[in-house]
Amino acid sequence: MPVALLNRQRRLRLDVRRLRALMERAIEAAGVADREVGVVLLSDAAIHRMNRFWRGVDRPTDCISFPAAEGDDGDLAGPILGDIAISVDTALRQGREHAPRGTPDGMALDAEVLFLFVHSLLHLMGHDHRRAAGARRMRGLEEAVLAAVVPVQRM
Repeated sequence: MPVALLNRQRRLRLDVRRLRALMERAIEAAGVADREVGVVLLSDAAIHRMNRFWRGVDRPTDCISFPAAEGDDGDLAGPILGDIAISVDTALRQGREHAPRGTPDGMALDAEVLFLFVHSLLHLMGHDHRRAAGARRMRGLEEAVLAAVVPVQRM
């Protein structure tokens, strides 16, 4: 299975099966269907601890990517692309900001979790947004992958 998804937060209800299916479609759309990704859904408190430990940043964040091919033993990763941690609390807040007015919280949350997954997946694949050119390229790839996963329906 390309996506191992664990829901380690209990405050918000999520359809984990549906999210996993969307994430697996995103992996296919990104061209890495032969790779495996681990995803853990966390609270703000849990991702805050991870962010402080792994990145030295003492605050919660929306997502963190851990590419398997990094470091001295990166060549041993095999089919494993890496791991992703997503804060569901932050995803809900950001989803409310990004969704059209009147969007139910559940839909806004699912859309933001999927976006954060795609964003993190691109980091696992080696993309970066620290420079303007990389940010433009990443934004274009995010949009392309998301459009392949959830096509926009026209009226």
